[in-house]
Amino acid sequence: MLEKLHINPNDHLKTMSKGTKEKVQLILVMSRNADLYVLDEPIGGVDPASRDYILDTIISNYNENSTVLISTHLIADIENVLDEVIFIQNGRILLQSSVDDIRVKEGKSVDSYFREVFKC
Repeated sequence: MLEKLHINPNDHLKTMSKGTKEKVQLILVMSRNADLYVLDEPIGGVDPASRDYILDTIISNYNENSTVLISTHLIADIENVLDEVIFIQNGRILLQSSVDDIRVKEGKSVDSYFREVFKC
């Protein structure tokens, strides 16, 4: 995974950029054989090209019998890998649905629906 994400294993964490540190954290999480992976904003703060690598790393390395929980506001960037979504506001669940149900019932993408529900 280090090679795929272009990380030198000899580099020290303190010399790495924020994005690279987040990639290292992702590698540490995804290299485990777990029943549940919890990722908080795994693509936040990294450039768009790195987001593709990060998502590919997540999809390629989790235990297929496990659950991957991703907390993010960057819906458009991860929508194609989602099965279900939960919208939470002020500690309350506003919506829990499959991605397919949102697309059929609302006639829009999850990202578009997210923007509608949380519009300021």
